[in-house]
Amino acid sequence: MFQFEEMNELYKEIGLVIRTQNPALHIYRFEDFNDACEWVMPPHSKSFHQVSFITDFGSSQLNINQKIVEGVHSLVYFISPQHIYSWKRDAGIKGYIVNFKLENLPFSPKDFFEKFKFFDLQELNYLQVEKRTLQRLKEVFEQLYKEYYQPSGSFSEEILQHYLLVLMYKCLNLFQEQQVKFEGLPKDNQLFYKFQNLINNYYLSKRTVKEYADLLNITANHLSERIKKETGKPALYFIANRLLIEAKNLLAYSDLEMKAIAYTLNFASPSHFGKFFKSNTDLTPLQYRHIIQAEK
Repeated sequence: MFQFEEMNELYKEIGLVIRTQNPALHIYRFEDFNDACEWVMPPHSKSFHQVSFITDFGSSQLNINQKIVEGVHSLVYFISPQHIYSWKRDAGIKGYIVNFKLENLPFSPKDFFEKFKFFDLQELNYLQVEKRTLQRLKEVFEQLYKEYYQPSGSFSEEILQHYLLVLMYKCLNLFQEQQVKFEGLPKDNQLFYKFQNLINNYYLSKRTVKEYADLLNITANHLSERIKKETGKPALYFIANRLLIEAKNLLAYSDLEMKAIAYTLNFASPSHFGKFFKSNTDLTPLQYRHIIQAEK
């Protein structure tokens, strides 16, 4: 799995021509992507935090949090250094991306995560933005963007920190509103959301129901029973399906060889990956790739 320590390392890998001179804070737009940039990014993590605001989604797909995020118009999402993240973008996607390190904010790491829980692996890491708040949130991102690209002055760092803090607290308001709705859901529904959120962040390393039950502080039998009751499907289905979705994306939208895909997805060998894929699709990975390529 890719691990990016610095922002410019990530930009180089993606094929972005932009670079930041500030290794601790950077904002840019999705419109900065062009046809030469990568269209799909395999699972990766980074040492910095990210807040992104999508104002026009197109047919892009983000693989974060409790489900595959697609088919929505506007959302804001949050990635921490602990997240495993992958994406498939659409040429029409629009919005802003803010990358930052905690040194830009007046919080200790402990205080930061306690206050801004939307970066927590076990919390909801993306928020759909309703029309009534869309314009105000765009204004906050745009203010940070404009200030970032102003000529530097005596208090540029302090001003940028202020705008970043405003952005964080605005997102916290949205998160708290969504949490109220979440807490009103039936208990089994809440458990299912938490279960899928954990899957999305640990699917490369945890493949058993027991491992996820341990994270949720319940027994494997209890988790299996509640998920089956809530969805009609066994808990193991959701673990395998998350891995299968990533495998299909890499086969369809990347030119990685089977061996590279197998190891990217943390299989012991290409043969183990092949058996997993065929047992879930009745096709070999190569057959699936050929079918998808023929449809393009």
